[in-house]
Amino acid sequence: MDKSVFLYVRGGDYSAMLFDQNFNAQEIYEDMIRNGESSRTIDGEDYMDIDIVEFEKVDTRFMKWIKNNLCGYDQLKGSDIFEVKPVFIKKK
Repeated sequence: MDKSVFLYVRGGDYSAMLFDQNFNAQEIYEDMIRNGESSRTIDGEDYMDIDIVEFEKVDTRFMKWIKNNLCGYDQLKGSDIFEVKPVFIKKK
């Protein structure tokens, strides 16, 4: 089954914007998966809560439309989703 996977980032006023500027979403996601995490908090200079969220396959055009038409800059700078490529862990 195809699925869409996102990191949902939220925190202070500029948390999502700073996450996008300072971190690689795919690398954070893969590290979280390796560590068995579904949530993570980054509590440094900038506070961020990060959750992995999964859905059945979501059309990329639809996601862009949602962000462009239903979300404003003020909302997206503080909380946003970042699409990542699903990683599957092989059981030993």
